[in-house]
Amino acid sequence: MPAEAARSSRRERVVAGLAGAALVVPPWLLGAWDLWGQWITLGLAGMAFAALFAPMFDYRGWPPSPAPRETGRQLGRFPIFWLGLAILFYGVVAASNPWLALTGDGTRAWLEVLSYNHWLPRSVESPFWDMNAWRALLVITPAWLVSCAMWAGVGTAGSLYGLLGAVAVNGVLLAGFGLVQHASGAHEMFWVYESRPWYGEATFFSSFIYAGHAGAWLLLAFGAVVACLMRAISKKGRWAAAWGLAGLLVVAALGESSLTLYFSLALFFILSLSWVLNYTRQPPRWRSVWMWLGLGVVVITFRWFSAFWAMGGEEVNPRDPSLAVRYQLARTSLLMVEDEPVWGWGPGSYRFIAPYYLKQNPLFTEPGQPDVLRYRANYAHSDWVQIPVEWGLAGAALFAAALGWWVAKVWRLRRGLPAESWCVLGAVALVLVGAGLDFPLHNAAVLVLLAGLLTAAVKLGEAAIRRPGPA
Repeated sequence: MPAEAARSSRRERVVAGLAGAALVVPPWLLGAWDLWGQWITLGLAGMAFAALFAPMFDYRGWPPSPAPRETGRQLGRFPIFWLGLAILFYGVVAASNPWLALTGDGTRAWLEVLSYNHWLPRSVESPFWDMNAWRALLVITPAWLVSCAMWAGVGTAGSLYGLLGAVAVNGVLLAGFGLVQHASGAHEMFWVYESRPWYGEATFFSSFIYAGHAGAWLLLAFGAVVACLMRAISKKGRWAAAWGLAGLLVVAALGESSLTLYFSLALFFILSLSWVLNYTRQPPRWRSVWMWLGLGVVVITFRWFSAFWAMGGEEVNPRDPSLAVRYQLARTSLLMVEDEPVWGWGPGSYRFIAPYYLKQNPLFTEPGQPDVLRYRANYAHSDWVQIPVEWGLAGAALFAAALGWWVAKVWRLRRGLPAESWCVLGAVALVLVGAGLDFPLHNAAVLVLLAGLLTAAVKLGEAAIRRPGPA
């Protein structure tokens, strides 16, 4: 293959650079949890997408950049582009069709029924700074833009490995910063930003307001670190030992940030299994079988041991608060789905609807005061439950179709995926499993990184098929 074919064009380098910025900058913006951080994340992702169609003047000796029309055709063949447009259209219709309005008198708040179209998706009219359908779209749109930009604009293995390296280095920096901050006993983020009272002093880690989101982001970064380690080993490079130490640093940070330490140990086992199977003479079919069997066994084992550990080694007790709250939240949320199954209550509406249902459960109310809540749940602490609550079964079907396409694509490429792709996919899979116990997919920094790494892993498989042999 000519050397020029392996090099990237100027457009690809620009798109890769902007996409890389959208992956590595948001964590430093307090985890892109506040409104200003989400706007910046959207801006970076939007610039990466716009670079697909911006005029480019190629330097002499560089491969020519694809014309915008060609890029547009490639984007049009990307199902996630159309599914993402459908999800955004669904959200815009819901935001434009409020059926409940949040109102109050300064001391208490309640919901009032509005006139609305019963045949269309609907939402709750509430302040943008707090949460509403428009804010929900602000969280998910950057992930879609980055995935589309990388799919249509980044195709060479060198650019894709460069993105993985940038994420891995950023993960090491975040992990090191978090460990130093934790060791110093800091009670403020960056030693100056006071943690909000309703989050508590112990819930932030590194640059993330919520430690659970830090754990999810670092777990994804850990997949990128191990992918870089695998590549260094396969190339017999001098950086193998450095990447190995970097992986240990990220694992240490995972252990301090949340219970995702167990996820990281499970992932380490899966990645080791993947590397062994990909570099032995076993048939490709059996490599994939063992890979997915190993994933299922380890995830199930993690779930049991994490519950056992939380009980202090005693017999698993469903009344334990660390598990009972999430279990009861899930039960309550399913009641919400039963009452509004098709269109749901509206994107971003969970925190306003949930109190009416939580008051029906004694676990969430003060003893003897059924109208006074002990817990306020802004999230269902399970993304897979909250999505049908807010978006309804119709909206959830769109998200399921997008995820199903990625799974089908990975399955078709399973024989050509390099070990580095399996490393990243293992991390993505475990974060998606963890979304059943928490809400990482409602964090813009985590969601955009998950979408970017998933796209990179699949594109690496396509690049390997186009150019057999070492990348």
